[in-house]
Amino acid sequence: MHNPVELAQIDTVLRLVDREVWIVTAAAEGKRGGLLATWVSAASIDRERPVLLAGLAPNHYTSDLVQKSRAFVAHLLRPEQSDLAWNFAKDSGRERDKFANLNVTTGSTGAPILEDCLAWCECRVFARYDAGDRLFLWGDVVAAGQPANGPALREQAFIRGLADEQRQLLVKDRTADVAVQRVWHEKWRSEQPW
Repeated sequence: MHNPVELAQIDTVLRLVDREVWIVTAAAEGKRGGLLATWVSAASIDRERPVLLAGLAPNHYTSDLVQKSRAFVAHLLRPEQSDLAWNFAKDSGRERDKFANLNVTTGSTGAPILEDCLAWCECRVFARYDAGDRLFLWGDVVAAGQPANGPALREQAFIRGLADEQRQLLVKDRTADVAVQRVWHEKWRSEQPW
């Protein structure tokens, strides 16, 4: 494994990646949830078959809802929407309604759509891959909207804009997630044929 100096250098390099911040929402069985996604990306170059791929932590409430409903909406945010991103990052939808006081509509899949965002894509999941600490979900984009124009909120700007106590809470939550998810990931890795 890596020594602490190597890990610090790897972390420094990986922080050069500045992904867009995506909120993923879902609903099932009369419940709704949303989270700040680990990773979302376009997964097809075919404009007649648009596909998004989302990587979600399997222990999160919204991941359960996506799996039950086989649908989700991925939302891009504007740079000034860090507070909205924080609302979906700071805790679990099992504990509170993250949609309280937000303007939300319901998509054709039943998933909630945030009206105030840069853009959104509603997806119907057609494939799932469990990688231990992440569920990778491929979704056909069935609808999309762009309520605003401009650039997307990026991960590094979001993190820089947090107050110290917010950053500390994210680190604490990440550490707790890693403790749970590392066991699943190690099991998955040990089962790979390579």
